[in-house]
Amino acid sequence: MKLYSLSEAKNKTNNIIYNSPHSGERFPDDFLKSCLINQHILLSSGDSFVNSLFEEAKNHGSTLLVNNFARSFMDTNREAYEIDPSMFSGEIDVPLNHNSPKVQLGFGSIAKYAYTRKNIYKDKIPFEYARKRIEEYHIPIHEKLESLLVKDIDKFGYSLLVDCHSMPSFEFLGHHVPDKPQYDIILGNLYGRSCHPAITDFLSQHFLREGFSVILNTPFAGGHNTEKYNAPQLNKHAIQIEIKKSLYMDEATRTPNQYFEPIKAIMSSLCYELDKHIEELI
Repeated sequence: MKLYSLSEAKNKTNNIIYNSPHSGERFPDDFLKSCLINQHILLSSGDSFVNSLFEEAKNHGSTLLVNNFARSFMDTNREAYEIDPSMFSGEIDVPLNHNSPKVQLGFGSIAKYAYTRKNIYKDKIPFEYARKRIEEYHIPIHEKLESLLVKDIDKFGYSLLVDCHSMPSFEFLGHHVPDKPQYDIILGNLYGRSCHPAITDFLSQHFLREGFSVILNTPFAGGHNTEKYNAPQLNKHAIQIEIKKSLYMDEATRTPNQYFEPIKAIMSSLCYELDKHIEELI
C-alpha cells in the first residue's frame, strides 16, 4: 500500500503544509480479517472527504499531505507507542505512553475501540505485529511530514502546519443532544502555545465571516501533530482545524451532502487567503 498522497504547488509561494491524517480509507486485508467491526463503522472513525475539501491547496502555493490508510488501522495523530498494553500478547520491550487520555478512551495510535465504543479486534494482537505496523506506517508518515516542514524553512523563514480534521455532530451516530449543539469549527492551538495569535485570529475571522460558529480548543485543543511540530519562538507554527461533519456530509451514510461544494469553496478560499497574508501573521 502506498502510505500517502502528496499534492505540491508547481509554484510554491509559502511554507504552509496542510495535513489530513485521518481521511484515508484503505485497510490491509489481514487487518480486516482480525476485526469484529464492519468496514463502514471502522471508517466512521475517520475524517471522510477532508482531503477533498483542501485539495485546492496546491493551487495556492501550498502542499497537501494525505494518509492513504484508515485511522482505525493506524492513527498518526498520536505518539507512535501511545497504546494500551492490554491489547497485546507477547513481550512488550519498549516504553509505552499508556496513561494518556486518548489511550484511556480507547483511541491510541492503534485503537482499541471503533467509533461505537466496541472492540475492534477479535483477539489480542502479538506485540511484534504492532511494532511492525508502527515502523511501517506511523514512523514513515512523520518522517515525510517533518521533511516537508523543514525543506524550505530557510527560504521562507517559517513553517505552518495546518492539521485538517472533521468531527461528528454528536458523539454517536443517530444520537442527538439538542441542548448542546456542536460548534461548526473548532480551532486547536494548544491553548495559545502552538502558533502566533495572529494565525488563530485570522482563521477564526475567516470562518466567522462565512457564518460559522467557531470556538477555540474545546473540546479539541490539538493532537500529537500540533504538539510535535510547533515552536513559535523559532517561527514554526501549527494549528488544528476541526470541521463539523454534517456541514458537508451525511454522517450515517458517509456520503457528501448538497453543501459539500460550498464548504470546499470556503476551505479553498482559506488556502488562498493564507497564501496571500501569511507573512503578515508571523
